[in-house]
Amino acid sequence: MKKFLLIALAVVSVKGFSQSSIQLTHVEGSATLSANAIVVGTTTASANTKITFDIKNTSASQKSYNAIRYDKNLHTGASAYFCFAGTCYGDQTFESPTPLTLNAGQSASQLSGQYNMLIADLDEAATVGFSEIRYTFKNTADANDSVQVIIHYNQALGLNHNTSVLTSLDLFPNPATDNVSIRINSVKAVEGKLSVYNALGAVVNEKAVVLSEGKNKVDLNVESLPSGVYFASFKSGNNTTTKKFVVK
Repeated sequence: MKKFLLIALAVVSVKGFSQSSIQLTHVEGSATLSANAIVVGTTTASANTKITFDIKNTSASQKSYNAIRYDKNLHTGASAYFCFAGTCYGDQTFESPTPLTLNAGQSASQLSGQYNMLIADLDEAATVGFSEIRYTFKNTADANDSVQVIIHYNQALGLNHNTSVLTSLDLFPNPATDNVSIRINSVKAVEGKLSVYNALGAVVNEKAVVLSEGKNKVDLNVESLPSGVYFASFKSGNNTTTKKFVVK
């Protein structure tokens, strides 16, 4: 039996992201979600778990949206995939190729046909483990108009797994055009790898990084990257910290 729990997070107002046209509802929990909300699900060994999100266009004009999946932590042997905008995709598709078009005030659940709402699937491994999957919904005409939701599967198992040596990881400027400065606070000196992923999950930049205790700054040149959504991820041992940013 699947159980779902909503955890409310404080929403930090970020310039350029505060006026989203997107409203998300967790269908199984019958709850409207704030930006960066966490939805918690419990899986069963060797079984499928589905979590459904309804997306609504709250603006006064027609808009189209894509869904992007990012596997921040996928339990070994588990497989994540999703359905959206009328089509279901395999685990190697990270962004919906076809956008969902909604009229002003319209929700995906009001459209005819199947799979218009986002259905997040997780096929659990033979043993239950912690997985963290993030979904971003973005306006195809405006990368700043986006909302992210985070799914924690078997959250109790991830309490120790996600204990990070980092106290913060921030990017400036965001959106960026030429260069991004990544500011990292670390509780101790540590070696790790900084990777930049595009919306499809492909690595577009990667470098070894040695952090000192306290404040650190890493500069990245993004001038050659196409406009779009990216993820900067720092990994050290079993700990990974990721932040989204936009290239204009």
